[in-house]
Amino acid sequence: MTMTTLDFIPADTLFFRDSRPLQAGSGYGRGANWPLPGVLHSALRTALLRKAGALPDGKRTDGFVRPRQRESGRTEIRIGAAEFQWLNLQGPFPVDGAGCIYFPMPRDLVPGANGSAARLRPEVNQPGENDLPSMLTHRLASYERPSKTGLGDWVDGEFLCRYLASDGHLPAPKKIALWDAEARIGVAIDPVTQTAAEGRLYAAEHLRLRRDVRLRFGVADPPDHKGQMPGEHDLTAADLAGTTLQLGGEQRFGHVVKADTPLALPSAPIRGSRVEWLLLTPAIFVHGWRPGWIGDQGEVKLREVPPRNEARRQRRRARRQEGWTYDEAEDEALPIRARLVAACIGKPQVLGGWELLGETNDPSDGPGRAKATFLAVPAGSVFYFEATGDNPTAEAARLGKVLQARCRSDFYGEKGFGLGVCGTWDFCGNVAGRPPK
Repeated sequence: MTMTTLDFIPADTLFFRDSRPLQAGSGYGRGANWPLPGVLHSALRTALLRKAGALPDGKRTDGFVRPRQRESGRTEIRIGAAEFQWLNLQGPFPVDGAGCIYFPMPRDLVPGANGSAARLRPEVNQPGENDLPSMLTHRLASYERPSKTGLGDWVDGEFLCRYLASDGHLPAPKKIALWDAEARIGVAIDPVTQTAAEGRLYAAEHLRLRRDVRLRFGVADPPDHKGQMPGEHDLTAADLAGTTLQLGGEQRFGHVVKADTPLALPSAPIRGSRVEWLLLTPAIFVHGWRPGWIGDQGEVKLREVPPRNEARRQRRRARRQEGWTYDEAEDEALPIRARLVAACIGKPQVLGGWELLGETNDPSDGPGRAKATFLAVPAGSVFYFEATGDNPTAEAARLGKVLQARCRSDFYGEKGFGLGVCGTWDFCGNVAGRPPK
């Protein structure tokens, strides 16, 4: 899959609210948050639809019903437009004026000696010692001295490459301020008269990027095995370069330009039979903290898909037919023998929002409706896997292949959720200097 790398340069402040309610006279808009992938994805697709003259005013087109939705009893979904559904996103990530790109701080790092960063290390979990899920056979341990010194929220790409490849102490990550929170006072607008509502003030914080800091992201090009829809007029993400894009709330906007260099995600070779998977964007899983492609006993259900061919395409088309069921014996993709043994996860991130389009263009439908609320696993969370089988090293390499730079969220993966990169982990020794197991 080829991708086009673009930069978004804001014209002023940006506003990305969290899920807490905001109402004039009784709320505070916490909008100085880093944008979620879905916010940028929606803005890009809206811009392409507008450019193609296909921007809908209501949801009237039957959408693709996925097998999971059929099994749960949901037999129909509706979408506003069928164009540009191939749009897939990686990012956004901050990049400074020198071209240095930054990624979320891994959550298994703690302050180490002399300002360095130390890693939490999985060690064998003894039954009855804690209340971890039974599938997690390892717990995370740190033997560093307790410290009130904290680590930043972002690390540069070079540091993260060393993190993925290293099994020891890391140098102190750079502490850099990428943006500031700027407080503003606003007044509510009467929707009927479009004038200021008397006595309805509210406070909101905006995100102001530091000088020369911009948002970098990669957008997939249209698939090459089939032509684009006629209504798309052969437009791609590259056609947005040089245009103005509205992003986030408060009608904030900026300019889209072609990036100087392609978006390069950190990577490291997989050594041995152990794989760690680091989330660079939040992920929404069907089991809460646990991905849907992890079984009840921790087994990995992902498969290594062979190169795309016509037989594979026909099988994918058959999934859309009513009554289709999955037959493991007929799946030509090779299973991967590995288990999830440990996890380091942050507090759940609440995701929600408001759907502006109603089911039809009837004004009586009202101005949209609330979107479903999800609890997402935050960026920086780490999952630890151990390969099994006759050749664990080969199985680990295959697992890294299907996880590296892929969006493995159970929901909204096409919008950039669940993007992760892979590295290698090792066991932890103890304070007595015992070598790793």
